[in-house]
Amino acid sequence: MDYLDKLTQLAQVRGEINIHCLFQGDWQVEHQPDAAEYQGLFHLIEQGECWVTFAGKQFHLKKGDLFFLPQNRPHFLGSSQQKRENSLQRAQSNALFNVHQIGAGTPDLKMFCGTFYYQKPSLLIDSLPDYLHLSLQNTPVQPLVSLFLQEAEKPEQGTKSVIDALSNVLFIYILRHAQQIGLLNQGLLAALQDKRLNQVLEKILFSPQLDWNIEQLAELASMSRATFMRIFQQQLGMPPGKFLTQVRLEMAAVLLKNTQKTILAIALEVGYQSEAHFSKAFKAIYGLSPSQFRKTSPLSKTYAIMTAL
Repeated sequence: MDYLDKLTQLAQVRGEINIHCLFQGDWQVEHQPDAAEYQGLFHLIEQGECWVTFAGKQFHLKKGDLFFLPQNRPHFLGSSQQKRENSLQRAQSNALFNVHQIGAGTPDLKMFCGTFYYQKPSLLIDSLPDYLHLSLQNTPVQPLVSLFLQEAEKPEQGTKSVIDALSNVLFIYILRHAQQIGLLNQGLLAALQDKRLNQVLEKILFSPQLDWNIEQLAELASMSRATFMRIFQQQLGMPPGKFLTQVRLEMAAVLLKNTQKTILAIALEVGYQSEAHFSKAFKAIYGLSPSQFRKTSPLSKTYAIMTAL
């Protein structure tokens, strides 16, 4: 497992492609996300072109383009840069997608919209830029998109599972491609490319249970204590101790949701010496005690049903 695998696991990323837009004529759609949800949204242009207005900027999307908002935020999509009034018709859902339609004629724009769901908080997601606008034509991502479109156009048994699985793969490909073309030039993923910090960050990510101190981490980075603290804060926007704590608690959240290990066993596994200390730190970040958090897990509900039989 490499650091991108690890960070994706800690973020508990789950993707789905759930809307197919068929728009014709002049149109505009406003998107207002649910503030309670911690999720990202992406638009993938299958055919035609459109404009996205986000945070006072406008972006021209063409066939093969993908626009990704890692933390779903309000934005407009339209057939042009000008505001339009129109009604969005939601057609009957088919076996795979909710179909959103504007106009009765042949669609000028065909667009798929998908969602990535995460566990909050997430070091990975919080470090991403506000948006990523990518052209996927002639990139390593294109074959993945072609496979998705093939599944969407000619559904067979298991197609929904294939499409959702492809959306999970797409998340990694988006980050990979964005990193390769220099769009991820700040935050955690950029810091992991910094030779001074890479070894430190990977040690924490893969061994957060160890009793790390600033002197050990500075030595790994071949820096003085003061220089290490300054550069770490500049690159990640937080001190090393806070980063270590969040890695530990994100790892604990994964274990709580995906295993039946005791709270004490999880506390010890992620680097806490007592259940009480761990529970206090966990509740400060997640707003729930570890046992309350576990009850929100589908695995916990399934286990409860099985033990009741």
